[in-house]
Amino acid sequence: MIKPQNRDFIRVGKSRIEGTGVFAKRKIPKGSRILEYTGKHISREKFFIELVEGKATHTYVFGLNETTMIDAARNGNDARFINHSCEPNCETYIFDEKVYIYAMRDIIRGEELSFDYHLAYPFGIPDKSLKDAYLCVCGSALCRGTMLASIPRKNNRRK
Repeated sequence: MIKPQNRDFIRVGKSRIEGTGVFAKRKIPKGSRILEYTGKHISREKFFIELVEGKATHTYVFGLNETTMIDAARNGNDARFINHSCEPNCETYIFDEKVYIYAMRDIIRGEELSFDYHLAYPFGIPDKSLKDAYLCVCGSALCRGTMLASIPRKNNRRK
């Protein structure tokens, strides 16, 4: 008989990155599914209307796809406290309209969990002037200074 694996990997506490963070209670092996990112599924259109009306906040929102957001401020779990890092130890995968957090490498006990938010530029237009509005404070040696997705470099070589 196979013994079920204890998946109680995490605890929430004060973060060295920003505010509240999520930490490994024990070693988490590479490839482990740690938890689901839960919250209310809401259309992007409705979310932005609620944001303008002050009925929603962008703090714990995950873009599920082109039309749907997950608002973890409403019915969310501890995954909403996982901070951004430019050198993350976790990554997200989407299966059947659900977002799961996986370990990218072995994570040691007490280590803070993080993933790269890869925030999209408003209106899909890369704009370096927005960098400060989405400032990154992860402290990584590889920090790009922003939580926005990297701007693809143009290939200026002549053919």
